[in-house]
Amino acid sequence: MKDLYTIGETAKLNNISVQTLRYYDRLGLFQPAHVDGHNGYRFYDSRQFFYLDIIKSLKYLQTPLEDIKKVIQDSPENMLLFLHNQQKAIEREKERLLQAEQLLSKRKRQLAEQFEISKRREDNAIYSRYIEEQKVLKMAIPGGNPNTEPNILTRKLAEILEDKSSMIDNQCGYTYDLRAYQTTSQIDYDSVYSTLSHPNIELSGEDAEIEFGLIASGEYLCIAFDWSLQHYLRHYHKLYDYIKVNNIETEGKVYEVSVPLNYSASKEDCFVTELRVKKSLIN
Repeated sequence: MKDLYTIGETAKLNNISVQTLRYYDRLGLFQPAHVDGHNGYRFYDSRQFFYLDIIKSLKYLQTPLEDIKKVIQDSPENMLLFLHNQQKAIEREKERLLQAEQLLSKRKRQLAEQFEISKRREDNAIYSRYIEEQKVLKMAIPGGNPNTEPNILTRKLAEILEDKSSMIDNQCGYTYDLRAYQTTSQIDYDSVYSTLSHPNIELSGEDAEIEFGLIASGEYLCIAFDWSLQHYLRHYHKLYDYIKVNNIETEGKVYEVSVPLNYSASKEDCFVTELRVKKSLIN
């Protein structure tokens, strides 16, 4: 059996490049068993291949080469601890990627919904659509109404969600009672809410003003329009009158959701607002 292998043979047998082996040698990470004093040729012992496998596996785990150099020189006990920590890091990254995937899927659904709402606003008509159940994070905002532009309150929700390794949804809304308002100042928002991109959010005692809520699935009567305080009440009355004239039983809450028509701060603000009222199950 051959004892020593040239650098080319070693590279081929271990599926690694000659350049990488030379680099590892310069770093003192993996050095040849013998160097010919006359020509500088490197030779490796077959027993070294085991250690090269360890280096390759750690590199596959995206461990920096300097850390690999320290780990392979340490005790087996510390190697075990290192691998345990690497596993935990991978689990955290998997969770982050899962959350990112959930957020991406939700963003895609919301964009499709946004396009539909945008089309509806052109008709300026009442329409009915089914909305899936949504888990939300909400916060009471007594005294808020369309005049006060309480969008800054969504920043509190954003802070909570980002602390929980999540992101605020770009679909935030407000809720208030369905009544015969004469002015927008009479509207009294109950809460501001954000739908959740993933369900694994936990609140602490420090988040007393924030709570979980649920937007029930079902048929909602809606009207969509370009956001304008001047025209807000006209569209609200159109929805309200439609419900009253047709004797439609509802659950008595209005959900106001505004979505952007562009995503650049350099462009003029343009939002489409949808007012939603859930039909009662007895309808």
